Amino acid sequence: MSNYKFITLIISLFTLICFTIKAHAITENQYLVINKLINEENIDKAFSDLKLIQKDEAKLSARSQILIGKIYLALEQPAKAFTFFEKATFTSVSTYDLAYAGMSMSAIKLGNLLDAKKYAEKALTENPDLVEAKLALGLVFADYGQIKKAEVHFKKAILASHNSLMSVRAYASSKLRQGSLKEARNIITNALQEQKSDAATTDLLGKIFWIEGNIKEAVRLRSEASDMFRNSGNILRAEQIVSWLNTAAMPKVSGIRKSERIEKEKIEKMKVEKKKIDNKPNSPQPKLALPKRATLKPETRPEEIFVDKNKPTYTGSGVILNDGKWIVTNRHVIEDSKYIVVRNGLGKVREVESVEVPAGENIDLALLKLKKPFPSNYSLSTDDIKKPKPGEQIYMMGYPMSSILGRYNPSISQGIVSKTSGFGEVTGQFQITAKMNKGNSGGPIFNDKGQIIGISVGKLDKNEVLKTDGFIPEDVNVGISGQVVTNFLNMPIKANINEYGKYDASQIYEHMRPSVVFIVSQ
Repeated sequence: MSNYKFITLIISLFTLICFTIKAHAITENQYLVINKLINEENIDKAFSDLKLIQKDEAKLSARSQILIGKIYLALEQPAKAFTFFEKATFTSVSTYDLAYAGMSMSAIKLGNLLDAKKYAEKALTENPDLVEAKLALGLVFADYGQIKKAEVHFKKAILASHNSLMSVRAYASSKLRQGSLKEARNIITNALQEQKSDAATTDLLGKIFWIEGNIKEAVRLRSEASDMFRNSGNILRAEQIVSWLNTAAMPKVSGIRKSERIEKEKIEKMKVEKKKIDNKPNSPQPKLALPKRATLKPETRPEEIFVDKNKPTYTGSGVILNDGKWIVTNRHVIEDSKYIVVRNGLGKVREVESVEVPAGENIDLALLKLKKPFPSNYSLSTDDIKKPKPGEQIYMMGYPMSSILGRYNPSISQGIVSKTSGFGEVTGQFQITAKMNKGNSGGPIFNDKGQIIGISVGKLDKNEVLKTDGFIPEDVNVGISGQVVTNFLNMPIKANINEYGKYDASQIYEHMRPSVVFIVSQ
């Protein structure tokens, strides 16, 4: 070894040692306390407690990096979570097991099952008794459809954790994703016969009963969970359940329990609480320094799109999915094009490598696969694609009339779902009242929870209606249903067991802007 290489190695090791010494600002006991908060879904308090302990982000200990990774996982940001878990492997060898387990859980949520399995096995090599790694392997095999193998690892995790409710919830949630509602319910109820429930477990059981159609039991359990969350200081989760009780549950409860005074009083109490909550700023998720998606920085000059001026150019809109690798748009936006390029709402440009379209010509959708992905935090989750519902508030984003209105920033228009079928009762489409113009085609349509419910596709031709029927109609436009989109992507809609806050137009715009793209094709 040369003297230069030796000196460089010594300096590197010294730097790492010094960094590790400086970074040990969190004790094992503090780690366990904050980790417990995360497992109990008290994310807001977990992060605030962590900030009090670990104030200098440049000197994060491995334990702190793992905790931040777990917080990102809880906030459904697996790409960010993976980054922090990976950093932990460079910070300390003593936490390899926890870091690899976290990387496995992140890879599962990112859909990378091969890496997830590899990291879980690495974690178990470091610590054969690690519950998180056993759970990760259970989830991997469950997603592979190898149910028997999944069962083995879930049961090992439950045994190793002494029947911890965290392990039980993971096992039950896996069954829920498989559609095995009865099994999911039995797993939880059997565990609760042996130990006292916690808020998160009670709430999950309530969600299962709700999906099964047992409204009474669902309301009772989720009301209890709300009280338990509030008593433990997890105000956010308590408020989410209160909101659910007053929006989703209340209409059904009032219809089937008119004679039950006690339950009615409970709901009325929740309504009073909601009034108090409504006076607070709208907060669909914990107000942390951890963003759910891309942070909008001060405006920089957008990257330019270069086209052949001698060829006809077509424009439209689209939305980023699959961790920045895909764009979904209308087929008619890019049909027969040889060159396609996109630019997102933050001004970043990407070229399209390949295009996939449905086999039939009656579905106006296209999947664009990029040569170079956008950053994963610009992407929306395919799990957030849902069916439209009659009367729900919607927001449509895209780049209409770009030559006149501009092509650097997307526009947003507001309306409702007026009908869950297209013109002439066409299935797979839905009618909306939001204003649509040329260029909106292919852009996403969101509900007020920030979920994609469809893709813009066309509008009623006012001139044709004037010719045929003698009057000018109001804005009536059409989108392709989220169900059709997920079928096209071969990603079926999952049972929604997550809580969502509600967004206004400005929040939708700022939150979704990085994910909405301007499409140019030739």
